[in-house]
Amino acid sequence: MVNINVVLLVVLLTNFHVVYSTIFNIRDYGAVGDGVTDDTRAIIETIDKCMESGGVLYIPTGKFVVRSSLIFKTNFKFTITGDGIGSVLSWEFDDHLIVILSQDGSESSQLTIRDFSITSSVVLKSLDKFAIYAEDLVQSQIEHLVINSNDSKSFPVPSGIGMMGVADTNTIRDVVMWEIKGTGIQIGYGSEIRILGGRIIGAGIRFDSSIGIHCTGNNGGVHIENTDIIALGTGILIANSSGVGSNREIFISHATIDSNGRGLVIRDNSYVSIIGIWAASSTIDQVFIDENTTAVLSISGGTIFNGGVYECPKESDWCNGLTVRSGTFILNGVEVRNNNGRGIWIPNKSVTQYQIIACRIFANGQGFNVTGSSFMITNNICNSNQIPNAISGTETSIVLNNLGC
Repeated sequence: MVNINVVLLVVLLTNFHVVYSTIFNIRDYGAVGDGVTDDTRAIIETIDKCMESGGVLYIPTGKFVVRSSLIFKTNFKFTITGDGIGSVLSWEFDDHLIVILSQDGSESSQLTIRDFSITSSVVLKSLDKFAIYAEDLVQSQIEHLVINSNDSKSFPVPSGIGMMGVADTNTIRDVVMWEIKGTGIQIGYGSEIRILGGRIIGAGIRFDSSIGIHCTGNNGGVHIENTDIIALGTGILIANSSGVGSNREIFISHATIDSNGRGLVIRDNSYVSIIGIWAASSTIDQVFIDENTTAVLSISGGTIFNGGVYECPKESDWCNGLTVRSGTFILNGVEVRNNNGRGIWIPNKSVTQYQIIACRIFANGQGFNVTGSSFMITNNICNSNQIPNAISGTETSIVLNNLGC
């Protein structure tokens, strides 16, 4: 009689490629993890073994002191994993902590980094140093990490995750960063980057150079979903900062952009789509499109509010909800409220063909202060704004069916 279990096993082995991964435990190579002993040499020795043919570099529970960069350089696939937040790398030097480099100039692909903590300690670090620094990273995942500091005033986290050069088909999921002074996540060029959940929290200064998420140029299909971006100089910056061309398509869904100097800033020719905006309590602008762009911004639903709630100095162009200096936009079904400056400000006639439809604009310093051409402002409700609206350029536009506006 044939054993059915044996038959099933033969079928499975025939139809599926079975991968056996070698696990490299850093304790097996001498790491102590007591928070005092320098574990750098032991971890580097473990990495060297793992890079010979790939596998899993395992960080068990403990606090492992690291005093020089941990460099991973191979064409083999590998995983870096721990036991969760109890697996801690104590970052005690001024350089990148984990460095991912490809062998022979090819891309680093299909990697997984997950389930441990990184704590900045002992040494004040340069702001351009990243907890995880990767060059030409593709088809990879970084998930379930905590990046923080044991003394945020003395040893703040400089920067979190840097994807330099090519950044393509990567996912950052449920990563929490506290007290970021540099850049939370920096994205190079490519496509299909997903930032899902998690939090990026700055130092709460709002006027420093910190950035939550920075799209540096020529990346399309960037998705930011359900992520908190709070208390930084700039929440999200979309710009051709690296000189490789404008970003292409950026999609933001139900993210929290709160209590920054500026919330969302667009400085290139991107198409930016936002569903369910929450842009609040930033000092200068909640959403800002700079001059000299052909950007297209589409916002559907949500709230833009509380501009200047923490401070609103006597600056003529601060404490606004939505400020658009070039390009065009569609605002549909959005509440614009309680901004100490202007709710919607369009100061330049070059802004054209925009639409503000079915929005509720109330309790701002001023509701509308807009100009431009060939625009449409229809079916909106205005209430309790402190000074009257200013709308010019109406000779080529439609302003119709608004209540109190």
